[in-house]
Amino acid sequence: GVAGTGVSGCGNAIGVACDVTDRVSIKAMLDKVIYAYGGLDHIAVTAGVFVPPDRTGHIPDEKWGLTFGINVSGPYLVADEASEIWKQQGLKGSMVITTSANAVVSKKGSLAYDASKAAANHLIRELAIELAPLIRVNGVAPATVVAGSGMFPRDRVIASLTKYEISFSDDESTEELRNKLAQFYADRTLTKSPITPQDQAQGILFMLSDASSKTTGQILAVDGGLQEAFLR
Repeated sequence: GVAGTGVSGCGNAIGVACDVTDRVSIKAMLDKVIYAYGGLDHIAVTAGVFVPPDRTGHIPDEKWGLTFGINVSGPYLVADEASEIWKQQGLKGSMVITTSANAVVSKKGSLAYDASKAAANHLIRELAIELAPLIRVNGVAPATVVAGSGMFPRDRVIASLTKYEISFSDDESTEELRNKLAQFYADRTLTKSPITPQDQAQGILFMLSDASSKTTGQILAVDGGLQEAFLR
């Protein structure tokens, strides 16, 4: 790291708050990473948001903007700021953006989210072209990850269980309700097993590593074999 910055001896990991919709915040985060570790090798963008429609099914303009701001503009801004660092370094690197199986599966009730993830899929292909040949850009598209996700508070889990007519009791803990919803999603896949954060992390690690050194502009599905998401 860079001596005198206060983070040069931080060890193998450092936590830095960042607003991916704010270029200044992104630059400050990347600067701190450079101060801590002396350079930038790989980036994984996992920030995302799902904003449900209101009771009438309408998505207010500000929520539409927020969804695209975080899910599409966010990864672009991170890539744009990082690209200047990568150019100065002149070294090979890689970037992974988390999208979603929803990018290719149309359904009612998640218009803004699904459209934003479809846009993110194409953003990956465009960035792969823009940042070549030094930087590889790929995506990881998981099916619904309930465990460990901040996008599944109790009220949303209950709303989903109600929507899919899955029986539950108000006495059940939030974790029990999440497990019930996760298994429902899993039962729609070929492997019948819930997608976990660890599954997603393994996909990201593979796409960032030299094991995929000849792969760029691609989307890796981590969805347990979701038939609705098969390319057609």
